[in-house]
Amino acid sequence: MCLLAVFFAGSSHAADSSLVSLESSLSDLIRDISRSVVTVESSRSVPGDMLEGAADEAVHRLISSGTIIDSAGHILVAASTVAGYDRILVNFEDQQLPARLVGIDYHTGLALLSLDRPIGEPSRFTDRHTCVGQMVVAVGNAYGLHACATLGFCAGSRPDGSMQFSAAITPGTVGGGVFDLRGRLLGVVIGGFGQGRLSETGLAVPAHQLPSTVYELLTGGDRRAGYIGITTADIEISPGIALSAPYQLASSGAHRQVIVDRGTIVTQVVGKSPAAASGLRKGDLLFSIDKTPINSAFELMDRVRLCPPGGAIELGFIRHQRAYYVKLNVGQRELATVGDFAVGRQVDATNGLSREELYREVQRLKRSMMLLEKQLERLGP
Repeated sequence: MCLLAVFFAGSSHAADSSLVSLESSLSDLIRDISRSVVTVESSRSVPGDMLEGAADEAVHRLISSGTIIDSAGHILVAASTVAGYDRILVNFEDQQLPARLVGIDYHTGLALLSLDRPIGEPSRFTDRHTCVGQMVVAVGNAYGLHACATLGFCAGSRPDGSMQFSAAITPGTVGGGVFDLRGRLLGVVIGGFGQGRLSETGLAVPAHQLPSTVYELLTGGDRRAGYIGITTADIEISPGIALSAPYQLASSGAHRQVIVDRGTIVTQVVGKSPAAASGLRKGDLLFSIDKTPINSAFELMDRVRLCPPGGAIELGFIRHQRAYYVKLNVGQRELATVGDFAVGRQVDATNGLSREELYREVQRLKRSMMLLEKQLERLGP
């Protein structure tokens, strides 16, 4: 177990018994929750000509983390860390077990592994859907150290439903758990935002989504998701645009009108995507999908993800003060990468952190310690 901490000289308050008690409590907490996190080692053979100086064939290894979710030997991981690998091993304390890939959830970016026998302790899920402002502990593999913990705060839910939190995240942490100070699982880490190998902002699939994800994967295997290849942003329209049924721009003499006062605007169209093939452009205002109004970018994304790949949808949009409809053939959503945490990226634990990354980590930990001290002061003696 590894606990990142900063001890710095200062006033006698730093040696106060309250801080000693706090440190002891945090140590006990991390010791407990680390029993719900494993190290995952994925490997696959690659042609030697892809690696300079390698033989005819070499082995590519990726180290990441996993979160134990039940007592039946099931572990949730980030799908990008296991998809396409020939062999998956799970390490916990002095045990190493082969794992079987049960399925990939393309909706959340998670994958489910199965072991022949259970190890560690199942995570205790939180019963809350929000955690804004809560202090959190992220636990995962960091530069070769199992169950390395880092403190942070929950920032809340993003438009796509994922949880954002501030804590140091490395590629090896992906798949690990985010816990509250009671030791309850808040989410499973799927990536982070930042430059280099160290990110100060992480993303996780919230705990309340995990039971349904596990059920879908256990009963149906891979959970496919639709894809059309656009990025959108919410927009409010004032005054609203009047459309006559069925959603054509209304004239002054129209009897039945629908007012479009919100929708989602296209900010990017991916080349060679279903959206590009249909003729959608940046700046188009989307107001309906299959004749149903669109109220937000998240609603559109969720509706598209639920469409089976190979199916078709109809989008209504406004361009240059004219309303149009277009049919799109829904594609297959691929595994996304988050920030610098790309699929197949390998971190060499022996390289360590750069001077700049170490400095940022020290400053972040100092801020965390100062916040803890302020909380103790508010609690009183």
